[in-house]
Amino acid sequence: MMKEVKFTVEGLSCPDCSKKIEQALAAQKGVKEAKVIFTTGSVKVKFDDEVITLDDIKKVIKDFGYNI
Repeated sequence: MMKEVKFTVEGLSCPDCSKKIEQALAAQKGVKEAKVIFTTGSVKVKFDDEVITLDDIKKVIKDFGYNI
């Protein structure tokens, strides 16, 4: 089932870092759309929860050293 989540990433202040996270999320199987806005630290992800879990999505961001 398709789901959409929105959350805030702590300490995100770099446009290049935001783009890297966005690209890493978009590359995940099951992610249909990922948008990261560094000015607000917000992340919006549309994904198929039968293919990828929310925990998997959060892990991608945490692997960049950020907290959610």
